[in-house]
Amino acid sequence: MKNNYKILYLTRWYPNRYDPMPGLFIRRHAEAVNRFCQVGVVYTYISEQEKIRGFDVDFDVINGIPTAKVYYNNPRYNIPVISGIVKGYRFFQAWHKGIKRVSKELGNFDLFHIHILTRPGIMALWYKWVHGKPYVVSEHWSRYLSETDNFKGWFRKRITRLVVKNAETVITVTQNLADAMQQHKLKNKNYRVLANVVTDDFLNYPIQKNPEEKKKSTFIHVSCFEDKSKNISGLMNMIRSMANKRNDFIFKLVGEGKDINFLKQYARDIGLTEETVVFTGLLEGKNLVKEMASAGLLVVFSNYENFPVVINESFTLGIPVIATRVGGIPEFVNNSNGRLIDAGDEVALEKHLTDYLEGKLSFDNQKIRAESHDIFSPEKIGRELCDIYSQCLTGQ
Repeated sequence: MKNNYKILYLTRWYPNRYDPMPGLFIRRHAEAVNRFCQVGVVYTYISEQEKIRGFDVDFDVINGIPTAKVYYNNPRYNIPVISGIVKGYRFFQAWHKGIKRVSKELGNFDLFHIHILTRPGIMALWYKWVHGKPYVVSEHWSRYLSETDNFKGWFRKRITRLVVKNAETVITVTQNLADAMQQHKLKNKNYRVLANVVTDDFLNYPIQKNPEEKKKSTFIHVSCFEDKSKNISGLMNMIRSMANKRNDFIFKLVGEGKDINFLKQYARDIGLTEETVVFTGLLEGKNLVKEMASAGLLVVFSNYENFPVVINESFTLGIPVIATRVGGIPEFVNNSNGRLIDAGDEVALEKHLTDYLEGKLSFDNQKIRAESHDIFSPEKIGRELCDIYSQCLTGQ
């Protein structure tokens, strides 16, 4: 049953007209919360793909959620001082137009929920100071981790600290990320750890009790195909090494992203064929669930990472995970549901996969599924987020 709270999401990442992948987990959060509160979403995007005159406000009600995506351009020429003023003006105008459009549908909202610092947080801070609107922050970005060292710049740090300090609550997906943020002096009295949402498509998927015997075992990797962090090229080096020794497996690489063409060419260059590696492209909803459910293991070979939602999804299907020991992954992956290896350790990854193929490594799939089923559900996460909003608005 819904309460009367109206929550406005301001997010830096969201599926958009140029790329359907960024921020899918944020959309799932919004849909989970919308079961219990009324939610609207505003997202802005500085386009480099097309020339936009003024501001292009793309509004739609998506799965019951009023959503405004505002596209605009930055100044073409970099003129000292003037360009900065124009950028600032367009920034505030874009967010203001999106907020105004969603408010027209949603009505007067009670609280902002910021996803991904720092830019949306500046708007929330301004609304708090001027209009008295409280806000909470959810951070997902790995830039605070020591492995990335991407949180830089005196002004950015000062503004981010101010935004975090004035939030009612700061939510992270792992304790590892919360600790990393606080090491950067991003202080708040109320940090909370809350997992990402797994959709009902995963939770309700009927797992076969007696799957048909396959000639080849299937391993799967799902990501946004950004090689610097995900290290898919390193994964393919390991696949080539295994393929030189055996032919009883197939690797399915699921997703799209900026490095997809490079990685397809890299696979050809090192001699991988479609008999060993299959690029499925982007899969969503039931198509993604079906593909993942057919796999024996999920492989996450990231150089750095926070905690990818694909691990949650894999567990709810009863699929164990071989992953690198980075970010918050060790908080969830253990010997009962997978194995952890060091980042870049192709030898260790190959050994675990070989042991699996030869029956030396096995897992209780039903136990993995049962233990994770209630942890990541939209029902649980949505209700917990609405409880957080209630605490922020009532002080109880």
